[in-house]
Amino acid sequence: MSDSGMLDAARAAGGPIEQAVAVFMLHPETFAASIAAGYQNPLAGYTAGRGGVLGETTAGTISSIFVIFEPTFIRAMWEEGVAVRGAAGAAEVYWEQTAGFGRKYLAGAQGLDRFSELGEKIIAAAPDIGLPLFAGWRTMPLAADAPARALQVMFILRELRGSVHFNALTISGINPVESHMLNKGHQYTTMFGWSEPFADGADKKDRYAEVENATNRRMAEIFAAALTHAEAAEFAQLSSDAHASLVAAAPK
Repeated sequence: MSDSGMLDAARAAGGPIEQAVAVFMLHPETFAASIAAGYQNPLAGYTAGRGGVLGETTAGTISSIFVIFEPTFIRAMWEEGVAVRGAAGAAEVYWEQTAGFGRKYLAGAQGLDRFSELGEKIIAAAPDIGLPLFAGWRTMPLAADAPARALQVMFILRELRGSVHFNALTISGINPVESHMLNKGHQYTTMFGWSEPFADGADKKDRYAEVENATNRRMAEIFAAALTHAEAAEFAQLSSDAHASLVAAAPK
């Protein structure tokens, strides 16, 4: 596999991993589990759970690190969420929810042990300077059983790519609303707390494409530090297979 092949592998793995974890994060069962854990608003459980690995920090810090959320909205969700179980407690609850979702909906997937083996090599090799959410989540203990562990590995790798992407986005000059509109459009922009009118960012389309390219190039470098060319191609296929299995198993 050439360097372009490593780039292809990083790109091919990134999409399925992002989408698989999004299924968990946005699933009604996850929201119900957060409510059962004491969070009246499941988005408060999400915010405190995902950001809880950063410790008892300020709402302003969370807003800065979450990047693409409307600041007032995400600050309110953080403050409401940490009031329930604190930051560390929220992270622990969310981590167990991740494991439970994997146990339930990845149980029929093939190759999960190998996926986690390769994914953990990437996690171990990746630097975490300037990648706070990844730095926090990589320290969390992984479940012993293959389905739970695989989704947790996906979660950490999603935070890795997401943090790399946020850095590239920040220096690009594309604002969060423009990035949403250039990526997934109006409904997604609203979901992240932003209010209309929305700038569509059409004049920055080429710049956004370069953000994606820069993110994938950096991820390819991280893959290359951890995996052989053959392992990278295998990991990309295993990522796609795990995502497909999860989507097939989880109710809509």
